[in-house]
Amino acid sequence: MSKNLPVASRAANIRGLLEKSRKQLEMALPKHLTADRMLRVAMTSIQKTPKLMECTPQSLLACVMTCAQLGLEPDQFLGQAYLVPYGKICTLIPGYRGYIALARRSGELQTLSAQVVYSNDEFTLQYGVDDILVHKPALNGRGDPIGAYCVFKYKDGAYSFDWMSKDDIEKIRKRSQAANNGPWVTDWDEMAKKTVIKRHAKLAPLSVEFQRAVALEERAMSGETQDDLLTMDDPNVIDADPADAAATDHATLIAAFDVSIPKDADPEMIEAFLVAVASGNKKTVEQVKIEAAGNPADLESLWVLFPGWCKQQAAKNGKATAKKNKERPVAIGAKAPEEYAPGPCPDKPDMTPLKSYCDACEKRPGCPTWG
Repeated sequence: MSKNLPVASRAANIRGLLEKSRKQLEMALPKHLTADRMLRVAMTSIQKTPKLMECTPQSLLACVMTCAQLGLEPDQFLGQAYLVPYGKICTLIPGYRGYIALARRSGELQTLSAQVVYSNDEFTLQYGVDDILVHKPALNGRGDPIGAYCVFKYKDGAYSFDWMSKDDIEKIRKRSQAANNGPWVTDWDEMAKKTVIKRHAKLAPLSVEFQRAVALEERAMSGETQDDLLTMDDPNVIDADPADAAATDHATLIAAFDVSIPKDADPEMIEAFLVAVASGNKKTVEQVKIEAAGNPADLESLWVLFPGWCKQQAAKNGKATAKKNKERPVAIGAKAPEEYAPGPCPDKPDMTPLKSYCDACEKRPGCPTWG
């Protein structure tokens, strides 16, 4: 249970941060996307890659906001864009289908396509006065990939194409800090297509958005910061009053803490536990919730300690009850009959005392109850 609680807390925190930026997302998104869809796709992608939830909230928000501006959905299955964690920093890497979408929106291209060529395909390539590219994929058993090509067809009827061998593509891959994880491992074909598109796009009259996407990926591959290309310090992104933002953050953290509470826990025990923790740390219960939810390690430790605290309370209550029973007469039925005196107490006829109570009583010698 304890291993899952920090994840749930971080997910709730991230969801709250993205929700707080809904208006800015709506302003940034193109007409074909809605804020609801972008938020849903982003959260799904983040939760499918647990390491993303360890990234700083600011870098996650910046990448999602930039996806909104580019009109790309950060979903690994759609292949338009990928959110990739590098340590504590979320990095945006545009995908093959993302480049195609941006190229088509540029208004300069009629179509853009790319294919991976395999060893058993029929493939002819010729450069010169008359460039020739012919590709007939094998219907079965295509073999191993040998390279990839792209074809740009422009609105004026002209076209151009480019080819990269597998060796050329692998050289690009090896320069990437994500060479052994992320889409290079899960979607090699898509990355190969994207690589050849990126190279050929440098010669094509494409949009600023397309070139920005290329620059983002170049930074990611080289390990350089994307900060100046991401929407991070734009005043339109977070324009709330600092006091309002703090209040919203606190409400989000408290909500995240409430989500993390073990489902089978007794609410009264939870309340008593939090009061005890708050008292011991000279804080309010609200402060305990906010600080714990803001630090996954603290939250995990808190719930790891909770079962032990409950056992301690049960033991204390048991000792207190036993002591109380020894100090005063107890009504019939409270304990097993053999623990009781043979009859009512002369001083309290409506109560039958415990034997231990009578043993400690000064009036025991000559007591009529004991004959």
